[in-house]
Amino acid sequence: MCIRDSTQWGYATNPNVGGVVMVGLGCEGFQIDRFKEAYGVKESDTFRTMTIQEVGGTKKTVMKGVEAIRDMLGLPVDYRTCRSPWCADGPGEGEVTSSTAGEPVTLFTRVLDCREGHTEPESVADCSGERQGSLYFQYWAYYPESASLRGAPVLEEEGYHRNDWESVQVRIAPDGQVSQRASSHNGYNHTKSAANWGSDMGWGFLRRAAEKVGLREEGGWGGATGDYLIAGGSHAGNADGPKGYRDYPSFTPASKVRLVPLESVRGQTMSRAARFDPITPPWEKKVWTDPEAEGTG
Repeated sequence: MCIRDSTQWGYATNPNVGGVVMVGLGCEGFQIDRFKEAYGVKESDTFRTMTIQEVGGTKKTVMKGVEAIRDMLGLPVDYRTCRSPWCADGPGEGEVTSSTAGEPVTLFTRVLDCREGHTEPESVADCSGERQGSLYFQYWAYYPESASLRGAPVLEEEGYHRNDWESVQVRIAPDGQVSQRASSHNGYNHTKSAANWGSDMGWGFLRRAAEKVGLREEGGWGGATGDYLIAGGSHAGNADGPKGYRDYPSFTPASKVRLVPLESVRGQTMSRAARFDPITPPWEKKVWTDPEAEGTG
C-alpha cells in the first residue's frame, strides 16, 4: 500500500468525515475503480466518485460535484447532541428519518395560546389585537450550519454561517380556520413565489406592496397544507409550492419527526451553555412572544 493510496483510502472511509466526493482525471496511475475494488470501498450517500473524462470535461465535473455535495443535505437535529455538519448530514433521496450519523430528524415545539381563559397572567405572549382568540403552534428546526451556496466554487463562503434556526408555524383562528407559514431568510412565506422577494430581503415596503395587490399572502399566512418544504443549503421554507413533497428528492413523514418541547428543555443543563452565534436563538426572537411578528430577528 503506497502513501498516496492509503491517504485516499483513509479519507474515503474515515467515520469523522461527513462526506467525500473523489474526482479523477481518468488517465493517471490512480484509477478510482481499481482503488474501490482493492480496498472494498463502495459508493454511498456520503461517498461519491467521478472522472473528468467520463463526465465530459472540467466544467461539467465541477457542476456534478456541486450537485453531489448538495445531495448530502443537512437535516434539522437536536442541538443538545449535534452541533456539527458531520452529524447532521443526511442522504438526499427517499424517506429520511435520521442523519448518516444516526441523529433523528427533530423539531422543537412552542405553543402560544391566546384563547379566552387560556392566557395565564404571567404569560409573556402578546395576545393583543388580531391575536386574541387564536392558538399558535411553532415548530423550530436547528441546523449546525447554513450554506446557501454549498459546494459552489469561489462563492461558497458568501452564503455560509454557523448555526441556523428556522421554523414552520400554524395558527388556529377563533372560527377554526387553520393557517400556516414558514420562515424564509428575513421573513415568512406560504407559497413559493418570486413575489416573496421583498419579505425574504426584509424590505417591508415591498412585502406590503405585494400583499396589497394580492401577489402573496398577508403576513405569509396561507391555508394549512401540512407540508414544510425546505430548500437545501439555506433552509428557506415554504408551506406550499408547485411540487408536492413527494416530488422532492427526500422527505420525512410527519409521524416520524421527533418533537421536543423547547419551552422546557432550553433551561436544562445541556441547553444553558449553548451558543448560536451569529444567529439569534428562538427564545430571543420577536416571534417567540409575538406570534404575528413579520421578521425573523
